[in-house]
Amino acid sequence: MPSVTETESRPARRTGRPPLTDRATLLAAARELGFSDLTVGAVTARVGVKYSTFYRHFPSLESLVAALVDDVVTEDAFPDAEGRWQEQLLAFAAATFDIMAAHPGLAPAMVRLPETPDALMAAMQRLTDRLLAAGFSAEDAVLATSTAFEMGMHPWLSANGQGVGDARRRDQIIDSTRQLDPRIRAVFRDQVDNPPRSWTLRRVELVIAGLEARPAG
Repeated sequence: MPSVTETESRPARRTGRPPLTDRATLLAAARELGFSDLTVGAVTARVGVKYSTFYRHFPSLESLVAALVDDVVTEDAFPDAEGRWQEQLLAFAAATFDIMAAHPGLAPAMVRLPETPDALMAAMQRLTDRLLAAGFSAEDAVLATSTAFEMGMHPWLSANGQGVGDARRRDQIIDSTRQLDPRIRAVFRDQVDNPPRSWTLRRVELVIAGLEARPAG
């Protein structure tokens, strides 16, 4: 017969059913659903658990969205770009555009978040540091970095089932009965791509041209 000491030293045997799910499983289900279709009901239905189980791991839908943003906005999404600051600024805008394109609904989800994801903060810091090293003021470094990010995200803020941002407006201009200058209509027809990645980077090139004309230091 075991002694009292031996009995007390043994770990207590767990009783009852094992957990129905965990945080990682819920997050994986959310990633499969995507930001556009993300609701607590959709996640619980996909995993096969009750709402109460969901709320044991995430206090709200917003907390799940924040975790999912951190899950997809990683360091790998914003690779370091070697070369001149101009190339780094373009690469940052392109990376922003590409991650928004890969995850529909991410752009409006990020706008609603109270804090910026750490991976994005790190990428922005690398770019502002590079601009400071090139001789630009702190104000210009922040303006350029935030503008590049906003330009990369902008087309996806108005995306829906009918198309993406500038591409929808391109079609509107082309089909318009207004007496637009043919040269203007031609720019929309020939330059705005779908999705408008190249057009977005052309905008960033305007920012770069402005910085190049601005005296540094």
